Amino acid sequence: MEVQLKSAREMFEELGYEIISKPNTITYRLNKGYFYYICFKLNKKTVYKSKGTCGKEVASSITTKELQAINKQIEELGWDK
Repeated sequence: MEVQLKSAREMFEELGYEIISKPNTITYRLNKGYFYYICFKLNKKTVYKSKGTCGKEVASSITTKELQAINKQIEELGWDK
């Protein structure tokens, strides 16, 4: 039996995030009455979680499931090399 590995996008979608396409950025948005964003800045190789507007107010916590999805996205981008 072959195990299917999930992509970062699939992992974020399972957490309720939707992807937003922007130049030089991969952004996942979660609506919990207030928007939360996990943003990957491709040109700077940085990632952060914020609430409100992407990059305006950095949120203080990341769940372990979010961290797993973030690590998968970093792997897919080749930033771990």
